[in-house]
Amino acid sequence: MECLAICCHKSHDPIPLPDGKNVFVGRGPLTKISDKKCSRNQVQLTANYLKKEVHVTQLGNNSSSAGGVNLNKGDSASLGPGGTFCLLGDSYGYFIHFNSASSDRDDSSKEPSAKKARTCDALSDSDEDNLTLDDLEDIRREFGQEMVEKMQRRNKSQDDSKEAVTQDLSTDAFKDSWENIEGKLIIFTSKEMEARSKIASFDLDCTLVTTQSGKVFSSSITDWSVTGMTLVAAVCVQLMSCRILYSVYPIVIFTNQLYISKKQLSVADFKSKIEQIIVQLNIPIQVFIAPGLNVYRKPVTGMWEHLVRKANDGVTVNLKDSFFVGDAAGRAAGWAPGKKKDFSCNDRTFATNIGINFYTPEEFFLKQKPAPFEWPKFVPKNLDPDGSLLNPLNAKLKSERQEDSLGTWQKCVSACKDALSRGKSVVVDNTSPTKEVRRRYIDCAKQAKIPARCFLFDVSFEHAQHNNKIREMTNKDNTYKHVGHLVFMKYKSSFEEPSCDEGFEEIVKVNFIPKFKEERIKELYMQFLY
Repeated sequence: MECLAICCHKSHDPIPLPDGKNVFVGRGPLTKISDKKCSRNQVQLTANYLKKEVHVTQLGNNSSSAGGVNLNKGDSASLGPGGTFCLLGDSYGYFIHFNSASSDRDDSSKEPSAKKARTCDALSDSDEDNLTLDDLEDIRREFGQEMVEKMQRRNKSQDDSKEAVTQDLSTDAFKDSWENIEGKLIIFTSKEMEARSKIASFDLDCTLVTTQSGKVFSSSITDWSVTGMTLVAAVCVQLMSCRILYSVYPIVIFTNQLYISKKQLSVADFKSKIEQIIVQLNIPIQVFIAPGLNVYRKPVTGMWEHLVRKANDGVTVNLKDSFFVGDAAGRAAGWAPGKKKDFSCNDRTFATNIGINFYTPEEFFLKQKPAPFEWPKFVPKNLDPDGSLLNPLNAKLKSERQEDSLGTWQKCVSACKDALSRGKSVVVDNTSPTKEVRRRYIDCAKQAKIPARCFLFDVSFEHAQHNNKIREMTNKDNTYKHVGHLVFMKYKSSFEEPSCDEGFEEIVKVNFIPKFKEERIKELYMQFLY
């Protein structure tokens, strides 16, 4: 067994942590850190192979962090496999990796000289072009001039034969595996990924990984863990490490990461996090990342469609035998003792939109019975394309008499009065949520001694949001202005149901009848969008 401290950004080789030995990490050639706020001996790392954990002790004057918790001078914390620590605040991140190695590496009875020789061999396999003069001087002091000369004699063509601690962690493991589609979809594919007809797919956050800090969402690229936080994560790792699941299914992750489009998380940092997770899960995996608000964001099926059409080597996917596991399942507060309400239902609706089986982590990994849940209030497939447009059925869109068409409050009222005085009909196209707003136009009609009718578009709050999201996903006008959730909330809070008591001669409800010019827009519209 070997234990390594791996730089999250792969700026240098992994740092070996021998069993029971104190390793001091900080500013210097080993870490390539030059920040003087970081002490040369910033932290002490002590690995315990039996417990599979690393004890982190803060030595420097400026605080570090471990597992998302700040460490002041003298503080300490223990980290298991996948545990993360930062040498200075939340900068210079590392994660702990335990891997199996040849038995002689676990033999504590070996002489120090033998261990030193093995370290020399590992160093001799390093890329000499990445070593500074300070690095070589460090090696000369520790291992002698012979070691330096051996490294300098290395032929660059032998780089592909790296072994031991760097082989499974080298950047070659991730070479040419990232794809970025116009900034709308980011894809990671392991080199050994195989296309199959059955897909085992998973959400990422709170399904395969949890936060070390205890926060709902990760606070940094090092704030995650695949073990130690929840039984769900532990079982998942066990299954995947043993390749029980992978022997039948390719493993695919679908994750929304809106923080990327909000510039609160860089693509490079999230890529680093994914690569760390892949190392810990230790099987080929494909990851689809939706960084923004578009057709790739769950529960819309854009990521899945890209997989089956362009990223599965032409193999037809069997929906019946495929599934998706996620924690956003629409469960109410208290669905299990002490459990909070699910923040959304979009993992369940994602699977439903695709037409594959869905499981919560508790159902899939722990074999628990399904918990009660609620579907979103608006179900687009329930719309009646053959329904009546108007209610009452005998209502007319155009009156046989003069009646109220225009645009914004003061100017609109003035134009309304002018048009009515010239014998024209007027249509006020506005949201008009309150009686006060509507009264302005009703008064105009009364002064002109003509009737006023109200046409009420009969859609629910959730239906209106659905329509708005469709408009935003399909909009091609660069001047279009985003309509946010708060706008809908403000309208809902101020809305007063219209009535004939306000002075309307008639109130006509206009039903939403879906009609589509393109089949792709219809398919998109009929999906759950929340």
